[in-house]
Amino acid sequence: MKLILASQSAGRAALLKAAGYRFRKIPSHVHEPEAPEGAHLERHVLELAILKAEAVAACHPEAIVIGADTALILGRRIIGKPDTLDDACRMLAELGGRRHRISSAACVILPARGGKSRVVKLVDTAHVVLRKWSPERIKRHVALTRPLSWAGAYAVQNPLSAAIVERIEGDLATVIGLPMGKLEKVFSIQCSE
Repeated sequence: MKLILASQSAGRAALLKAAGYRFRKIPSHVHEPEAPEGAHLERHVLELAILKAEAVAACHPEAIVIGADTALILGRRIIGKPDTLDDACRMLAELGGRRHRISSAACVILPARGGKSRVVKLVDTAHVVLRKWSPERIKRHVALTRPLSWAGAYAVQNPLSAAIVERIEGDLATVIGLPMGKLEKVFSIQCSE
């Protein structure tokens, strides 16, 4: 059966590939609304994963489709990607020494077997602490890594960027962008049916 990852994320694709799955990447290109004020942020991440999976599954009803979303959450707000290198420096200074969480959600749409397709919703959260570096050291790090495409201005899967990570509590795959532990259980149940 075909497997489709409804994502452009190189990190998510690398995780699936490393786990031995063969799949196609078909980005959903859906509009991703920001979380409304006061929203339950993990639920918002899951809702975005569902949107992405449904958009791609509508065009590929015969395939297993995985939609995913990830958010870096500090307190009650989502920290996105920096707009500038100065913004990246500000983010890393703010995150330094503070425990924040990374929530990754996946929505797996399993094709219908003579009936309605099944939808499995998964969310996992890990915690990360970055090193508390001086402004000068952060500036050198940002000049080297140019982290404008990473939420929070860092990426654990990039060896240069990972130098700022002090510790991870939880599943590394969740931090990269896919709750692989929970996803593997779904696939093992699917294969045993």
